[in-house]
Amino acid sequence: MIDIHSHLVPGVDDGSQGLEESLALLKQAETEGITEIITTPHYMKNGDFRTKATELVQRFNKLKEAYQGSIKLHLGNELYIHPDLSELLEQGEILTLAESETILVEFPFHEYKEDYDEILYELSLKYQIIIAHPERYAYVQDDPNFCLRWLKEGYLLQSNQNSLFKKETRKVLIPMIEHGFVSFIASDAHNEYRPLVLREAYDVLSEELNETLAIQLTRENPKRILMNERIVPEYREMKRKKKRFLWR
Repeated sequence: MIDIHSHLVPGVDDGSQGLEESLALLKQAETEGITEIITTPHYMKNGDFRTKATELVQRFNKLKEAYQGSIKLHLGNELYIHPDLSELLEQGEILTLAESETILVEFPFHEYKEDYDEILYELSLKYQIIIAHPERYAYVQDDPNFCLRWLKEGYLLQSNQNSLFKKETRKVLIPMIEHGFVSFIASDAHNEYRPLVLREAYDVLSEELNETLAIQLTRENPKRILMNERIVPEYREMKRKKKRFLWR
């Protein structure tokens, strides 16, 4: 399996805070059968995490030198939505996924502004866009068809493995996967409490849906990102549940 979203570079965001912690997470990933990882430190132009690409590469190389295991490591960013992302990418101050033409973009959890669509459109003129963990956003939980605004533009969706095991996200995520909304399942690993695991998610997908889909979301589509290939999502709109009215 291949993990395209994790926070392993020590001391740059709310993920791993030290080299030993990163190495422990990688050791765990080996037992999970993970063969390649893109580690994606947060970048928030107006937030706490703004480490530039040059420093990230240095810290990442130290991690690679210290790690003696079998997993192949790649670097990228999880980019918090901002009007300057296109310019920052052009200047090389922030990173695409594994030097590909694909970027991972994150949004606020409780409010989606119309301006974000314009930012995404500008980015899409040059990059393939992956939306990070949409099932965690309140506006998607309220109406999963909110994702159609992204899917219709050709943007891809990545969901977190632990969302399959939390009540509030599972009830949204399983139908999203069934309707073809999701192209990737990733760990979004941060620490021992948000570990670098995928096996249990793979098993759930295999048992509750089908193994072909599990392979696609955890192996085939992630591999296509590493090969810098384009992916076209195949999805269908969810039927809206009819509201029930009680009349006295």
